[in-house]
This record gives sequence, structure tokens and C-alpha cells, in this order.
Amino acid sequence: MWHWIGLIQHGILRVFGLFLILLFVLMIPGCLVALTSGDEKFELADSGVLIFAPAGRIVEEETAVSPDDALPALLLGGGGPDEILLRDVVDGFRLAAEDEDVTAMIVSFDDLAGATPAAMHQIGQEMTAFREAGKEIIVYGDFFGMGGYFLAAHADEIHMHHMGGAEVNGYAVYRTFFRSLLDRFNVTVNVYRVGTFKSALEPFLGDEMSEAAAEANRFVFGDLWDAYQGAVEQARGLNAGSLQAYADTLPDLLEAANGDLAAVAENQGLIDAQVGRGEFRNAMQDRFGKDADEDRTDASNFFAYLNDRREAPSGGNGDTIAVITAVGTIIDGDADGGAIGGDAHAALIRRARLDDDVRAIVLRIDSGGGSAFASELIREELEQARLDGKVVIASMGGVAASGGYWIATPAHEIWAEPTTITGSIGIFGFIPTFENAAAEIGIFEDGVALTETARGPSAFGGVPESWDRVLQSSIENGYEMFLGIVAESRDMTRDEVDAVAQGRIWTGQQAYDRGLVDNLGGYDAAIAAAAARADLEEGEYRVKLFEREPSEFEQFLEMLGAEAAIGHLAGSGLVGEGWLGETIRRAAGELEAVTLMNDPNNLYATCFECEAFRQVQ
Repeated sequence: MWHWIGLIQHGILRVFGLFLILLFVLMIPGCLVALTSGDEKFELADSGVLIFAPAGRIVEEETAVSPDDALPALLLGGGGPDEILLRDVVDGFRLAAEDEDVTAMIVSFDDLAGATPAAMHQIGQEMTAFREAGKEIIVYGDFFGMGGYFLAAHADEIHMHHMGGAEVNGYAVYRTFFRSLLDRFNVTVNVYRVGTFKSALEPFLGDEMSEAAAEANRFVFGDLWDAYQGAVEQARGLNAGSLQAYADTLPDLLEAANGDLAAVAENQGLIDAQVGRGEFRNAMQDRFGKDADEDRTDASNFFAYLNDRREAPSGGNGDTIAVITAVGTIIDGDADGGAIGGDAHAALIRRARLDDDVRAIVLRIDSGGGSAFASELIREELEQARLDGKVVIASMGGVAASGGYWIATPAHEIWAEPTTITGSIGIFGFIPTFENAAAEIGIFEDGVALTETARGPSAFGGVPESWDRVLQSSIENGYEMFLGIVAESRDMTRDEVDAVAQGRIWTGQQAYDRGLVDNLGGYDAAIAAAAARADLEEGEYRVKLFEREPSEFEQFLEMLGAEAAIGHLAGSGLVGEGWLGETIRRAAGELEAVTLMNDPNNLYATCFECEAFRQVQ
């Protein structure tokens, strides 16, 4: 026995030692970056040209990758360096548009990993405003996906490699279904839900999408595709219906062009010219000049320019609009960046509510929901802020559905982009049990219960019939609560809300048409609305981001560069890019969503399918 105890002790020590070694290795790059980074002064290139080449996903809030998340990040990818804040992109374009010294922008979207439709439309508008200020945008790409091409279409010129192509094939949503796999392992899926269109758990219930979910997705995706086509065709001067025809007849077009994708794109007016990288580089050097020290175009980095020219947030006291971001899955308790903690975000709202300088609170949402209990904690705190006399505005980003809509309901005004994904007003419960699988290998559960409900749901005992009824009743009550909250906040009847609820998703435009949002507009419009309601004049208030303060240990790790190092090493993970990596990450994302389901009552207001809309590549 002592021999085995000794082996266990040595095993624990070895695992702990490996963890310390891993942590040390992860810290080295961060420390080197910290030691080698200097305070070199930024100077704008004499040509006035900026190079904008976003590498990664465009997001509302950066995902925090802690050492606890190191292994999953290293395997599947994810983390800091592959994320760009939407606000940084918008601010950079606005500064450059107003700067007389900036003359043009050379852009590449080859490394753009994704952005929500709402984010793409906002960036497209900023690109158009930059051009309307009398400045040029020239885009070069090896290959264009849906997101990259949408943005490229807002440029003056689009150049593409002669072996490239434009994959502008329309929107689609597909999910990974697990029902047959679960059957093979004899896993029992106990589901409790209300709503014809509440399809969050369909991958665990069947092997294909239900007709109700397909109908809802066609309706929403159709609206998004119409908005995409309208914006691109207007920007490129194409005839209405050109993109639909391109996507529908691509096989015919490609055969007629002997398989040359680049030729098809040029013939259909999607690009202006086919050029190799070297030819394009020489053309830019001839147009804008050549850097004296290096063999490259005389130009400056977009983000370096932004960091140098953007004004620091104003400090001190005074009338304040507090901005609180709510990004990711809503979970019970605390959460890092990339998730919304019910306790943590309620505390942030409470801090803003109790701050005498705060006149208004703007909740910026990019979430498909999660725990119903955590959503209610956040909603209650916002409601109390409103009762205390604070102006409350909800600003919906790419997604604000289910629990993401729940937390928006106390607002004086709800703002959404036309291409925001919202709605999904519904509730479900989900308890997987393994009694049949356990029985096959000789594991059984038995005992004594003194009441009908004393024995609750159990992993190896299943869900008793009495608890089936309890949970279904709770779900129905939760749905009625959700309907009541929306009805009161929107000045609608219960039945009017139910008619647009049932778990169905809508675009921001569709939600506006149905009375679920008040106005169409982005972040800046929401800030302006908050200022107007609070009687604040422009220039007489500050906008302050209220965010969770890192713990002392997290500050220590940040100082050592551990978090940044994890993100750098993670990248796309060991599974890499490509088809296999994306497939693995998509399946892992479905499973990870289940691991975040920690509601104390097993009640969830979640729109899993909305995640398909959050990143268009």
C-alpha cells in the first residue's frame, strides 16, 4: 500500500513540476518582449500612407487566456494576439480620415480570421468615410473570403494574385450533430424546453437540423445576405443581383474560364486587376515612394499610428457615461474576458450605479446568452440603476440573443445594428445522464428516498419521473418570466411577445420592425443617446470603460508576460489551420458551450446557433 502511495506522491510532484516548467517556458517570450520593447517615437511616413493588415478576429472585447487555459489554447488555438478590437479599427480610420497628413491606405485582409456582419458593415462605413475625405484605399489579396471581400469592396481599387479567387458564395450555417454518437455510448439526453424555434440543443437530440430551425435560419440569413449584396453591389457599382448570380453560377463561370478563379472574379467585376505580389509591391513603390532604409513601400503601420495619435482617456472626476461590455457566454459566478459572469458583471454595474459621477450606463452586448439565473442577476442590477435615476442604454453588437436580449430589457433604449443577431427569447434545460452506459459495464445506482423528490437527477441514476415534471414546470415558468420581462419593458402584451418569441432569432432590422429594439445604430449612436437622455452636452462629459480589475496574481502573470506568451504560442493551436483544424475547433466549440452551462437551476437562455453569425471569414 505504501508503495502505491509513494508512486502517487511522485506522480503528483512530477505533474506539478511539469506545470511549473510549462509556466516558465510560457513566460520567457513575454519577458523578452518586455525587455526588448522600447519607447521608439512614431513618425508618419513622408508619403502619408498607412498599411492596414488586420491579423486575427475582430472582436468587441479581447479574450483573456490564463495559464489554466494554456493546454486547450495550445491544442485548439485562441488568445490575445489573434484578436483586434473593433473600437481600435473604427478609431484608427476616423483619426486617419481627419488627419491632413494621411493621404492613402494600403490594405490586406489575407490574415483576417473573422468579424461579425455588424462589425463588417461598421468598418465598411468607416472605409467609405475615409474615401469621402479625399483619400485612397488600395486593397491587395492572395484570396478573398466572405468577410475580407465585403471590406475590400469599399476600397478604390482591388488587386488580387493571379492564382487567387473570391469566395463570395453567400451565407450558410451548419452545426455538428452528436445524437448517434451519444446513442452509441448509451448517453441519455434529458431536455426541457419551451419554444418552437428554440434549437440550441438540436445537435444532442438528432442528426439533422429541424425544419423549424431551418426556416428561422433561412429568414435571418436571407436578411444578412441581402444586406451584404446591397452594400457590396453599391460600393463596386455592380448591378443588383450580380452577387447572387455569381454564387449560383460559379461552376458554369469557372468552366467557361478554364478553371481560372481570378479571371472569373475580374470578368464579373469583383476585382480590378490580377497582379503578383512583387508586381504590386513595385507599383506601390512607384506610386508612393520607397523607404530609404528598406526595400518596401514608404508607409506606416495603421495600429502604430493609432497608438501614437489617439488621445488618452480623460481622468479625474466629472459627469461620466459608464460603458460596460458584456461579451461571450453568460455564466453563473465570476468570469474572465470572453465570458460574462453574473456576479462579476452585476458588481460592475453596481459600481457604476453607486458612482455619483456616472450619469448614464451603456451596456455593450455581444452574447448569445447562457445561464438564466446569471442573466437575471445582471438585469436586476441594471433595473436598480434605472430606478436610482441613472440613464441605461443597451447597445447590441454582433449578437445579443436569448440571455443577451434578457440583460438588455431594463434599458431606456435598446440600439441594434441592422445586421445584429438578436431575439431567441426562450428557455431550456439540459441534463445528460449515463445510467444505460454505466449499466453495460456493471455500474448501478440504488438507495432509499423518503419522499418522491428526495432523489434528484443523477449521472448514473438518470432523472426520476417526478423530477421530469419539476424541471419541465420550471422551464415553462422561466419562459413565462422571460415573456413578462420583455412585455413590461417593451410595452407589449404577453401574447404579442410570444408571437415573436418561441426561441426565434431575428436580425436587428427584423427585431426593430417587430418592436424588440428601439433604434438602429451602433456604439456611437448609443453613447449619443445616453448623453441626450442625461442632458449632457458634447465636450462636457467623459466616457469611461468599467471593467473587472485583475487579481494580484493575474497582475503578476501579466507583468511577466505569461498571458501574452500563451496567446502567442497558441496561435491556431497544434491542430493548425485548414479544414481539419477548423472542423475540430467547431466541434470543440459545441462541446465547450455545454461545459459552460453552470446555472444553479439548470435553466438556460442560450442561442448556440447564433455563434455561427459571430465570425464571418
